[in-house]
Amino acid sequence: MFNRHVGEALAVNSVNCLHRVPANTVFDSLDATFPAESAQRAKVEQYIFAPEIRNIVACEGAERVIRHEKLEKWRKIMEGKGFKGVALSANAVKQSEILLGLYNCDGYRLKVDDGCLLLGWLDRAILAASAWRC
Repeated sequence: MFNRHVGEALAVNSVNCLHRVPANTVFDSLDATFPAESAQRAKVEQYIFAPEIRNIVACEGAERVIRHEKLEKWRKIMEGKGFKGVALSANAVKQSEILLGLYNCDGYRLKVDDGCLLLGWLDRAILAASAWRC
């Protein structure tokens, strides 16, 4: 489907595709990160949360494009399509830790889970980054 050539790299950015997270965990992290009147918070709410909520609440059938799946299900889907997980480099993990350390907000955590890097709020995963080879 991607019309790839042998040996060609493909990057896919699937931000916010790991969604089996209770909404209160996500909103708690938002509260801890941005003041209620923050312009940055308004952008996160407008461009990330609002379209997702609208799609889940107001759309059915083919119109509903947002799906919430656990990381394990994504792994099975990717492996079922012939992809094999590739562990992120130690350098990528270290850079992520450094970037997270630049924010003055306790509560966010990084965890490596079978080659995937998870960003979490307290003990709940919010986002996952992974690499795959076909």
